[in-house]
Amino acid sequence: SQRYTITLHQNPNKPSDLVFGSPIGSARKILSYQNTKRVFYTGENEVPNFNLFDYAIGFDELDFRDRYLRMPLYYDRLHHKAESVNDTTAPYKIKDNSLYALKKPTHHFKENHPHLCAVVNNESDPLKRGFASFVASNPNAPKRNAFYDALNSIEPVTGGGAVKNTLGYNVKNKSEFLSQYKFNLCFENSQGYGYVTEKIIDAYFSHTIPIYWGSPSVAKDFNPKSFVNVHDFKDFDEAIDYVRYLHTHPNAYLDMLYENPLNEIDGKAYFYQDLSFKKIL
Repeated sequence: SQRYTITLHQNPNKPSDLVFGSPIGSARKILSYQNTKRVFYTGENEVPNFNLFDYAIGFDELDFRDRYLRMPLYYDRLHHKAESVNDTTAPYKIKDNSLYALKKPTHHFKENHPHLCAVVNNESDPLKRGFASFVASNPNAPKRNAFYDALNSIEPVTGGGAVKNTLGYNVKNKSEFLSQYKFNLCFENSQGYGYVTEKIIDAYFSHTIPIYWGSPSVAKDFNPKSFVNVHDFKDFDEAIDYVRYLHTHPNAYLDMLYENPLNEIDGKAYFYQDLSFKKIL
């Protein structure tokens, strides 16, 4: 930092200005840090406890003045995506005045993502891809598992993760894997208003249509015309019928694929609640 020397440690007996933590199973440890400000941060579907924490960063749509910042996990993933496309061969370009452009660019993105680059650069037909992909590591998600099984009624869904794997191995390059399919099943592990993780961003980055379930208010974060929001349907069968329609009607599929993932006001794309790295920092 230009203003501070940052020292990281995990010793409650040493002085600390800030302690970051999540209370899942660790409330006693968090309380052992004395004379400090405690900051809640989580990547899970978890509500901050302001009896334990002075400040919080999370998913929930709370208004607690300067004590709370909503920063869904997908926004953290954008940072890593931006770093990855600071590359002379990437199909996505970062602005010249971006902080990410201060670092020397790499030259290996296309080599590591040939299918992704081809489909984004219109060098391959997005309609001539496999049906749907699925990557998950947590088996304890009954809604997601049930929808995966139902989605197979259209065509087999290719599983590249530890759950419902159809390849015989776990994919190492998720972005490249997803780009080879028209849809990506990207359900959250559980449901919660505002709980939007990196999964939907991974699908957008790979130029595939997300099939999403998790946060019933997800349309505040992303353009509802740019993905299949399973929350919009009365049941899974109705949602499956809509995916089938998109799969068999090329124009409808392409219209959704090329929608801006972000909502717009007066033609300008924006993040919900004007979230930005500047606001976070």
